[in-house]
Amino acid sequence: MALDLMEALHERERKVSEYFAQPRFREWFKPKDLEDAVFAYIERSGKRLRPAVLMWSCGAVGGDENVALPAAAAVEMFHTWTLVHDDVIDNDDLRRGGPTVHKLGETFAAKELGYSPKRAKDYGRDLAILTGDSQHGWNVSLLCECARNGGVDARVILEIIYQLESRVVNTLIEGETLDVQYSRTPIEKLTRDDIVFMLWMKTGVLYEFAAKAGAMIGLNTPDINHPTVAALSKFASSCGTAFQLQDDILGLLGKEEKLGKPVGSDVREGKKTTIVFFALKEADNEQRKFLLSILGNPDADAADVQKATDLMVALGGVDKTKELALEHVNKALPELDILPSSEYKELLESWAHFMINRSF
Repeated sequence: MALDLMEALHERERKVSEYFAQPRFREWFKPKDLEDAVFAYIERSGKRLRPAVLMWSCGAVGGDENVALPAAAAVEMFHTWTLVHDDVIDNDDLRRGGPTVHKLGETFAAKELGYSPKRAKDYGRDLAILTGDSQHGWNVSLLCECARNGGVDARVILEIIYQLESRVVNTLIEGETLDVQYSRTPIEKLTRDDIVFMLWMKTGVLYEFAAKAGAMIGLNTPDINHPTVAALSKFASSCGTAFQLQDDILGLLGKEEKLGKPVGSDVREGKKTTIVFFALKEADNEQRKFLLSILGNPDADAADVQKATDLMVALGGVDKTKELALEHVNKALPELDILPSSEYKELLESWAHFMINRSF
């Protein structure tokens, strides 16, 4: 089933990519550097996990996943604008194997506009903010296309948009705000549950939304409390948290060329992950002092970052985080019992296991 899952993911990635590639969309964004920035990440290879979950949830309740394609593209676009802004916040230079949007803007400003290094950097940041704003607007219009062109009841789409633009966006931004605050908060002031809840807000809530929207479209119902809609929402919510726990592990131990983003940056930024929490809990005074001297130190050299990484592994931070991710997946899987047997249900089950076994 692992091979089948990857084939299924690639097929949904292809559908979403082809949808984005329609020439009519290119005409929406001007000037040219903004257009290039808007399309930069979506034209690079990505996992497209959230669109797949949305389409499979639609199919699992008996709907036509192709009717949900605009909504699948919308959830990917929503995710994309958050990445663009997140890269500015984290000051990362790499995303999906290429320059981040703010770095693209900085390069454009220096080469094409003749800006000084400082002005070029400022322009790159400004362009990234505007790019995310444009993408946010685009995701709403994509959702509207399900009703305008796809035959989905407009009341369903209205409720989906309301859920996204009230609950999801504000929950996600709250999570990102806490992530920034936690990086500057002494670990003693945080609990494991504080960290996990922050991770859910940053990641789990959008996976929850993807499954919810797919089920609502498949059932053509605006009722977010429909038993099947609620069950799929809970399933994807728990799996989304597991995804982020695994993402933290990969951010520490993964290969940059495979992940397409910097490895070790979480250490220098002082991100409060469960890995850090569990490791510090087991550390002796000397180990603790060393870890705290590296965590959140932007000038830490590669050797010290690697030493800190090895120490967190040795102290059980990674293993305990893996156990926690597995707990979330095991909690999620029974929610699928409400669904009849189908290929879509099997894909969702395989996706849940993939969340904690993936290497990219």
